[in-house]
Amino acid sequence: MDRPYRTKSRNLFRLWTEHDLADHGPEFGSYRPAFYEGLRREDEPVVWKFIEENYLRKYRCFVRVGFDWMADGLWEIPFPGSVSMGLSSSPENFGMPEPLSARIHAWQANLDSREPGAEPEEEDFDYRASDAEGVEIAGEVMLFLGSGYYVEYRPFREVSIRDGGAVELEVPAFITDLTR
Repeated sequence: MDRPYRTKSRNLFRLWTEHDLADHGPEFGSYRPAFYEGLRREDEPVVWKFIEENYLRKYRCFVRVGFDWMADGLWEIPFPGSVSMGLSSSPENFGMPEPLSARIHAWQANLDSREPGAEPEEEDFDYRASDAEGVEIAGEVMLFLGSGYYVEYRPFREVSIRDGGAVELEVPAFITDLTR
């Protein structure tokens, strides 16, 4: 008889189940990402085992290229696809070369220049171009950091090196198959 899986990362598992997957009541609702919609409670340990074995044990750091007001565009997230942005970081903390650092800062500054309270449809801002640039930057970050790092722009869409270039992968099929 198989023994139930025992997580190696209890605190991260707790953060994942109690924050990322939880419903936080009528005032805040759920932060659950769309790729986890439909995930049954009994499948949570199976998905977490997949995350531990394929990500937490493989990478030394998880990095998201992402915007937040007055930040530096990089985040050290606790695990792939995390709802939490984690710790704000800067390109300089990773020793990135000046051209890449400048590109990240310029992308962040462009997003910072928007009106904070405005609705996207009311703004004269090209969100598609900004997203495309964010994905390109994530690719450059991945190429710089190398295979010991997990990099994402969109949650749980790993940026991977293939044939010398960076590509954004889909959310793992193991997860999307369980949530259908």
